[in-house]
Amino acid sequence: MIRALGSRWLQAVAHWLNQPRHLLILWLTAVLVTLQGLDELYLDQLPEKLLAALMLSVPQMLTSPIAWCGLAGLMVGSDIFFWWRLVNHEYLITYWVLVCAIAAFNQFSLKILAWNARLLIGLCFLFATVWKFIGGEYLDGSFLQLTFLADPRLAMGATWLGGIAETALQDNYSRLLEMQTTAALGPTPLNSSPLLSAMSVVLSYWTILIEGITAIAFLSPWPSGLFRHRDVCLLLFVITTYSVIPVFSFAAILLLMGLAQCPTRETFKSALYLNLFVLMPLWLPLPQAVFYLLRQLT
Repeated sequence: MIRALGSRWLQAVAHWLNQPRHLLILWLTAVLVTLQGLDELYLDQLPEKLLAALMLSVPQMLTSPIAWCGLAGLMVGSDIFFWWRLVNHEYLITYWVLVCAIAAFNQFSLKILAWNARLLIGLCFLFATVWKFIGGEYLDGSFLQLTFLADPRLAMGATWLGGIAETALQDNYSRLLEMQTTAALGPTPLNSSPLLSAMSVVLSYWTILIEGITAIAFLSPWPSGLFRHRDVCLLLFVITTYSVIPVFSFAAILLLMGLAQCPTRETFKSALYLNLFVLMPLWLPLPQAVFYLLRQLT
């Protein structure tokens, strides 16, 4: 049965990749716009999600320049008026929808989609790297250390990499909640460990390294070997980062743009991008699920 399911899945992936690449990219983009942020949906986002869902339901709308311009306009308007609640990947998704709207006036040229995808990925990683050098809290590891101690999504990393007990983490969360509710101005000490401090520094410089290399790989044709293997850099970053910090929408937009810029002749890499995108609800939360299961059993 497992072999049969695997065979059917491979056939489905091959079928998706055999259709015109721009149609696949547009379809995945509309899916992402429809589904991203549904756990915290705001009323101003409802029109864009309804339009994206309608574009998925009506094939003619998926290739309509008017529909894509309308979707881009709705998202840009929402981003402008409600900028204060947005996180960085939401801007990136809006930029990508704008790219689709621009490409719509040139028959959704794959060259336009691929060039802009490479540019957006490269600039995203370039600015991320520059910010980390400007902000000293990343160079000394304090940013990641605080994130491990204060963000419940990183409890797995704090426990497995830093040796922080669950009770210590819960105490940290309680202290931070008390600080927020009482508006306390004094210092709030958090439970940590020397191991977590050291690991935070190591992971900080690993992040700077992989992001910097990825930026060069996507923005510059030199060195040629790095440019040819740019997909390896991006896939390595996505898998190692978002399996620890499960941010679905950020992983999805990077994989989507990675697929858009991947040459159609690179069937293995294209299939890998597509598999990771479609199967994200399975592989992305898997490490966290194993962690919480083991924690319940111990």
